[in-house]
Amino acid sequence: MAQSISRRALIDGAVCILGVAAGAGVASAEDEIKEADKITQAEARYQNHPNGQQRCEICLQFKPPYSCKIVHGPIVRTGWCQFFAARENAH
Repeated sequence: MAQSISRRALIDGAVCILGVAAGAGVASAEDEIKEADKITQAEARYQNHPNGQQRCEICLQFKPPYSCKIVHGPIVRTGWCQFFAARENAH
C-alpha cells in the first residue's frame, strides 16, 4: 500500500539533504529543488529584511542575484526566512 508524503515532509527532507551536501562541499544542480516544488515565501516566513545578522546573502540556500534553492519567488540579499543556514565563514 503506497503512503502519501506531505509536501512539508518532502521539503523538510530536501532541506536536510541540501544542508548535508552543501556542508560536505558536494552540492550540485541536481540537489536543488525544482522551481515548481519550492515552498512559498509565506510558508518559509520570508521577510525582505534581515533577522539580526542573519540574511539571505550569507545563506547556503541563496542563489545570487535574486533566487533561493528552496523558496519560490524573488529573494533579496538582505532578506531572511526560517530556513536560514549560514555558509561556513559567513559574516
